[in-house]
Amino acid sequence: MAVDVAQQRRDEEVRLRAFVREAEEMDAKIRAYLSDRDNKPHPRHQEFIERIQNMRIDPEISNRHLETLLDNLQWKVYHLSHAWRQLWDNAEAARKRQSGHFRHAGGNGSENNRQDRTANDKRSIYSVDRLWEIQQEKLESLGQNPDSENREAFVQRIKQRYGQLASEKKADEEIVMTFDKQSRRCTLAVKKHSKAIDG
Repeated sequence: MAVDVAQQRRDEEVRLRAFVREAEEMDAKIRAYLSDRDNKPHPRHQEFIERIQNMRIDPEISNRHLETLLDNLQWKVYHLSHAWRQLWDNAEAARKRQSGHFRHAGGNGSENNRQDRTANDKRSIYSVDRLWEIQQEKLESLGQNPDSENREAFVQRIKQRYGQLASEKKADEEIVMTFDKQSRRCTLAVKKHSKAIDG
């Protein structure tokens, strides 16, 4: 019986230490998911936090060593959970700002050359869905295959381009959409705010 209890305690210690490693790995999983939600799995961190908070040592094998390990694990996850919440909140705020930029950024643009809609398309950044539609329309008008780039690849490319430009653009610049006739794709570019060049 004593041998069985000793083995169970060793097994429990291994289990607790594995959860410590999982908590440390969870941090990386959350960061990866927040940076690429389309391709990374949801970390399910809330379920993990709840599981650790509700964890108890079996009274039949409990001793001071195991209780200390559990306390340390629960404190570690408690502090990490606050950091994870901050990461999540910051990422959500950034997404809302980015979404707002996609919907509202842009100036007056050119009203000339009505037959060439490219100039008018530069006026503002719409939703990714609208950009996809514009690219399809452009390709069809040029007699090109609109299926040369699938929607998933398009969305990923536009998001990456937007993230790059958003980190590089200056205060007096805005991100606009344009159609690159050479590559036959919609893309994003930076230009001075219309107010800065009017007059």
